[in-house]
Formats: sequence, structure tokens, C-alpha cells
Amino acid sequence: MRAIWKGSINFMVVSIPAKLFSPTEDKRVSFHQLHGECGSRLQMPKWCPNCNRKVEGAEVKKGYEVAKGQNIMLEDTDFQNLPLKSLKSIEIVEFVQERQIDIRAFADYYFLSCEDIGAKPFALLMSAMKKADLMAIAKLCYREREHLSAIRPYNGIMLLHTLHYADELRPYEEIRPAQVSLSEKDSELAQMLVDRMRGDFDLSKYHDDYREALERMIEAKLMGKTEAVITEPEKAPVADVAQALMQSLEMLGVKK
Repeated sequence: MRAIWKGSINFMVVSIPAKLFSPTEDKRVSFHQLHGECGSRLQMPKWCPNCNRKVEGAEVKKGYEVAKGQNIMLEDTDFQNLPLKSLKSIEIVEFVQERQIDIRAFADYYFLSCEDIGAKPFALLMSAMKKADLMAIAKLCYREREHLSAIRPYNGIMLLHTLHYADELRPYEEIRPAQVSLSEKDSELAQMLVDRMRGDFDLSKYHDDYREALERMIEAKLMGKTEAVITEPEKAPVADVAQALMQSLEMLGVKK
């Protein structure tokens, strides 16, 4: 694995040389954009309308718009010289219980490990967090943004979750469904259905059916064949909830 970030984990006067790694691999089927008339792959160059020419990557600078059509040009050194501790380190600011964090705040996550020289303090930090059942809240600058993050022990390494800030979480009161009364019978049937569908979660038994169907379709096209089209009838809104629940239970072999 190649590290996507290198720095240190800092808490108080303890500093641990650390690395971040991407924890997943994108398996989505990717496509190119082609010209429908001739099949050529389309090119999308960056173009300067003032100089009337294509601009190469090395010539591209970042700019912040202060007024319509007026930008301040920023250099790489401007970002690197910001007066922040978290530029090159993961700064732990406190330890909290996971239940104290709004589940909506969790965003991306990464593997967090250490250099060999930092193995002992890294192990001590993990052990202390595990015994106390706490997560570390930290700040980290990555990809030109300071991320709030939560760190937890995970099978000999750490998981670092980036967190949304409070002002990034949307309110949801306006989409809350209308309050309804639930009958004892409906509640009992719903509970029976949930209990009947209970399982032991195993991630490996789930597959991306859409990706697999795409791959079969592409393979069929290469061989000059056509995949059979499967159409699912559209389900109508439930009129009688109790009847729908009973039918669902019967499909699972439960007689009511």
C-alpha cells in the first residue's frame, strides 16, 4: 500500500510518525466519452479564452474570486505556509465516547498506521483508547482543507474518520413524516417481519449486481450478443399495511 499522507499523530507532548492509507478500492465500471458519429474519444483540454490556447497542467493556478471577474491568484507556498499545527500532523484535541458523535457527521475514512520508530507510542495510544472505550477527536489538514476527524482502534491499526462540521449538517425537520397512530396488530406484524428477516451480517455475501450486469452486457456486446432484459413490475403504494405485512410473512413461510 502507498501512503496518501505522511506526518505525525500529536497529543500533548507525544508525537508519533504516522501515515494515512486509502482503505478501499473503487471497483466501478468506468467509461470514456465518445463522439457518437465516428467513435473517437473526446478530449477536454483546459482552455484560456484570453490567450486563445490550451493550457498545460503546470500552468494552472488556483484563484479565489473576490468580486465578479476579479480573482486573487494563490501559489502552492501560500497553502503550505498557513499558520496551522494540523498542516503536517494529526492534532488530537480530546477523547470522547462514540455515542456522543451524531452519526450524520461521519464522512470518509482511512487506515492510520505508524512508522516503525513510532510503534510503541502508537500501541500505547491504541491500548489506552481501547480500555477506555473512547475515540480521539483530532484535526488534520488534507487536500487543502482542515478536517475534523475521529480516530478509533481497528485490528492492530487505527481508523480515521473525517467528520462533517456542525454547520455542514442539514436540518431534517421539514422532511419528517406526519405522525400516525400505530395499532397493536400492525406493530406486532411489523415486529414479526423484522425478526423473521434477522440475520448474521456477512459483507462477503453481498455483491454489486449493477456492476456485474454491466460487465455481462459489455461482454455480450463484444461477442455480438444481446443480454435478456429483465423488467420488474412497479410496486404500487401500500393501501392496507396489515395485509401487506401478512403477505410478506407468508412469503417467508410464516402462517398468520
